[in-house]
Amino acid sequence: MRHAMRPSILAVATIAVCAPLAAQQQDLLVQCKTLVVAPDATVESGEFLVRDGKIAFVGGEIPAEAKARATKVAFDGATVCAGMVLAHATFDLERELAERAVALTPDMLAKDAFDPADEKLSRLPRYGITAAALSPSSTNVAGGIAAVVEPGSLVDAAKKFGVVRKDDCYAKFSLISAARNPERQPTSLMGAVDLLRNAFAEARSGVLAGPEAVAFNAVARGERKAVFHAESRAEILATLLLCKPIGIEPVIAGATDASECLDELAAARASLLVPSLSPEARDTQLQLPAALEKRGVAFCFVGEPAGLRSSAALAVQHGCSRQTALAAVTTTPASLFGLAATHGSLRNGSDADFAVWSGDPLDLTSRLIAVYGDGTLLFGAVPSPAKAAKAAKKEPN
Repeated sequence: MRHAMRPSILAVATIAVCAPLAAQQQDLLVQCKTLVVAPDATVESGEFLVRDGKIAFVGGEIPAEAKARATKVAFDGATVCAGMVLAHATFDLERELAERAVALTPDMLAKDAFDPADEKLSRLPRYGITAAALSPSSTNVAGGIAAVVEPGSLVDAAKKFGVVRKDDCYAKFSLISAARNPERQPTSLMGAVDLLRNAFAEARSGVLAGPEAVAFNAVARGERKAVFHAESRAEILATLLLCKPIGIEPVIAGATDASECLDELAAARASLLVPSLSPEARDTQLQLPAALEKRGVAFCFVGEPAGLRSSAALAVQHGCSRQTALAAVTTTPASLFGLAATHGSLRNGSDADFAVWSGDPLDLTSRLIAVYGDGTLLFGAVPSPAKAAKAAKKEPN
C-alpha cells in the first residue's frame, strides 16, 4: 500500500521563507519629489505602494511592514502623475472599423479589429499614454462600440502585447460628410439625423429588435455614453437637436465650429473631444479650452499621441487653468467613459498606470523618464536612487 507523500521539513521551511519573498516581489514602493494624485491633489515628497497592479496605499496610509518589504523605486527630483488617456483612436484601422454597405452598425465591436501587436498601440507609452479608446470609424452613421485598450511593455518581452481592458466604452455615431454616401442612404445631414431618430424610436417601440435594438436602447437609457462626430456648426446643432428629446448628453468629437455654439453646448450638457492643438492653430481653436472651461463644458484632447501633452500645455498658455488642462488628458476622459475608478488618477484602488516626468508634466521642457502600466514598466528605465536625481535634471532630447 502506497502512502501519500508528505512535504519534508525542509520543503515546509522553504515555503515559509519564500512566502514573504513573494510579497516583497509583488509590492512596489514608488517615491518621488512631487506626486500628482489627481489634477486637484498634489503631494510633495510623495510615495505610493503598488500591489497586484493597483494603487494599494498612498502616503501616510502605507503600512510600515508593507513599506519595509516592498521593492523601492526612487525617482528623486521627478514628478509622478497618472498615465494619460486618449479618448479616441483608430490606429489606422478605419477599414476594419467600418462597414460601407450599410449606414447603421450600432452593435459592431471595435475590439474585434484589435491587434495586440499593433505598432501604433505599442508607441503610446513613449508619450505618457497608458490607455486609449479604440473607436469605430466615422464613415457609418452608427459605427458601433468603442473598446478601451492598453499597450504592452517596450522593455519586457514577456509583456509586449497590448490588451483589451474594456469591451464597451462608448457608442460611436457620425454626422459628418464621410458618413453620407451618394451610393446609399443617407445622402444629407438631415437624412442622417432622421435615420438615427427613427432607429432610436423603433428600438424603443420594439419595431427594431435584436442586437441593434439593444445597442440603441443602451444609449437612450444612459447605460452607454454616445460620441457623435460633428464638425460644422450645422452638424453640432443637429446633434443637439437629435439628442435632446431622447435624453442623451452627447460627447461631440471634432467640433471644428464649437466656438460658434458654446452656449448651446453648455445648455445641452454636452462634452467635447477637442482635436490636438498646435501653435499655428487659429486663435479660436487655441482659446476654445478656456472658453469651454468658463461655461462648464467638459472636454478632453484627442488626436495624434504626440500632441496630447502639448495640447494641454497650449491650452494653459491661452487661458485655460492648469488643473482643467491636466484633467483633459487624465481624469476627464476617464470620467466621461466610466473609467474614473481605475484610470486618470493615482488614488487607492486605481490601476497603477503612471508616468514619471523630470518636472511639471505640462512644462514642455520636462522629459519623460518612465511609464508604468498595472505596475509594469512599459517605457524608460528604473533608476537607482542615486541615478534618479541625475536623470531628472537632464534636458529633454
